[in-house]
Amino acid sequence: MTARPTPNFRGWQVMVLHREDAALQRLVRQLDRFGVTCSFAWPRLERLDPAVKAVFFDGDNGYDGLFPWPAGAPPVPLIALMRSEAPGRLEWVLAQGISSHLVKPVQSTGVYSALVLASHSFQQARQQQARIDALTQRLRLRPEVIRAVLTVIRLGGVDEDKAYACIRAAAMERRMTVEAFCAAADEASLCALLPQRRQSGGSGRG
Repeated sequence: MTARPTPNFRGWQVMVLHREDAALQRLVRQLDRFGVTCSFAWPRLERLDPAVKAVFFDGDNGYDGLFPWPAGAPPVPLIALMRSEAPGRLEWVLAQGISSHLVKPVQSTGVYSALVLASHSFQQARQQQARIDALTQRLRLRPEVIRAVLTVIRLGGVDEDKAYACIRAAAMERRMTVEAFCAAADEASLCALLPQRRQSGGSGRG
């Protein structure tokens, strides 16, 4: 297993969505110790500054429309501040796509761990979604691969394995996926992959 370096949050800016209270000040003091600066908003976040790296929010009093993005699709890690364990409240918080949480009232420990876990969880989720999107795109383009293979078979009189090998080599040469190459290829470009077609006309020498 590859070891992951512990993140350094110095210079980070976070947004805190919470009413002013003593617990909030403890959170701010802890963040300040790590070199993290805070911006504040309540009862609604109208827009997220691109410089913000994470959002802490009041999970006990959150509501639909609290964030300016669709539920479950946060652009940065979300860390819920919670005291309630009511099932409905937990269900709503989970639906927001949180990456970590802190139990209220915020204590002198736990903030750093919440940031570490949130940043790691969010990055993992982003990478997983990117892999899913890539696989979905490749599956969507599979008919294009079949079309290209059948075209090469028809034009070159080669078998399926040879046709696919020609296409794969051409895609690698262009640093494209096979699916993307096939989607962009027309009959002329596929014909050009066949050596016998490129060399035609040279057999008439006596």
